[in-house]
Amino acid sequence: MKKAEPASKLSVMLAGHLHPPVGGISAYFAALLSSSLPQQVELHFVQTTSPQRPFHQAGKFTFPNLLTALTDCYQFTQAVFSVRPQIVHIATAFGWSFIKHSFCVLIAKAAGCRVLLHPHCSFAAMYSNHSSIWKFIFRFLIRFPDAVLILSSEWMQLREICPACKTYLLHNAIDLRPYLPLANDRITQPHTSSPTQILFLGHIGKAKGSFVLVETARILKKKGEVFFIHLVGSELTKGEIVYLQKVIEENQMEEVIQIHPPAFEEQKFEFFRQADVFVYPSFHEGIPMAVIEAMACGLPVVATRVGGLPDLIQEDVNGFLVPPGRPDALADKIALLIRDVPLRQKMQRESYRLAQNQFEIEQHVEKLVRIYRTLLQTNQQ
Repeated sequence: MKKAEPASKLSVMLAGHLHPPVGGISAYFAALLSSSLPQQVELHFVQTTSPQRPFHQAGKFTFPNLLTALTDCYQFTQAVFSVRPQIVHIATAFGWSFIKHSFCVLIAKAAGCRVLLHPHCSFAAMYSNHSSIWKFIFRFLIRFPDAVLILSSEWMQLREICPACKTYLLHNAIDLRPYLPLANDRITQPHTSSPTQILFLGHIGKAKGSFVLVETARILKKKGEVFFIHLVGSELTKGEIVYLQKVIEENQMEEVIQIHPPAFEEQKFEFFRQADVFVYPSFHEGIPMAVIEAMACGLPVVATRVGGLPDLIQEDVNGFLVPPGRPDALADKIALLIRDVPLRQKMQRESYRLAQNQFEIEQHVEKLVRIYRTLLQTNQQ
């Protein structure tokens, strides 16, 4: 009797980008490529964003971006028709990125592939905050992928505006292993810093709430709190860091707030190691990888109630959520964590626990492969 032939591996192509430029999509794909996913499926990767393009140009409707998009689509077409994978997993964002990747969706379907579109931004940034013309374009184009991989509960609204769209909810995740020593040290050997070290890590700019943090620092200083805020990252829009530094100096906040360039690897871990509280006052977000990293390090998080952040932060458990653009509310919660060390230590443990239970990359990969297989089987029926 012949032995049954082993099932062939599922053929999957990831379409997105690796850094540079640094961002959520590049961090997500880097995590996937270093996980067990390449062993579980026959994995291919195609770059759909030029590494030469500055991050602050992302998503904008400009002539250089149009030329770059045409090149990206041509390279994508070559890759898809050469490999003809069963599943094409396409990452996208708002604005021009969505238009470009919608063309990639159509190209992949023309090659006979099943397409999973994966937006890496908030639903508000993609749809709600736009004109009726853009909303019409979005509703038209979002029908073409075979399914949409949504990264937060906020994206459940897609089911209301496009009931025919098949959606799967799957949060972002990271490899937790590099962060475990930091979390273990923080939890098993608790310490209190003076001043309390408050960390923001990500893109710096108005949309990320960086200017709100300056006003927050002014309020905290007026309250007599002892603290220091570190803003670590590159600018979201050209010129914003220069202007932010000017605002810091005009408000005489240099002694309590400092801007640092982007940090990677050991330098980034050192910022996490020294921090007591992580803050993320953004005006719109998907599922920011930096917040997951902070949780993996065992840091309590004070963030805004926007996008996917409520999926990460459980109120009064591992942090606090405040309305966007409210430095007074942000200052109140930070002040509470500065003063109440036992509360801060409890939230440290809870952040670490939630990161382990919900945002570990291998758990994510297991769910993702199931989604791939379900999508393929559904479309074969």
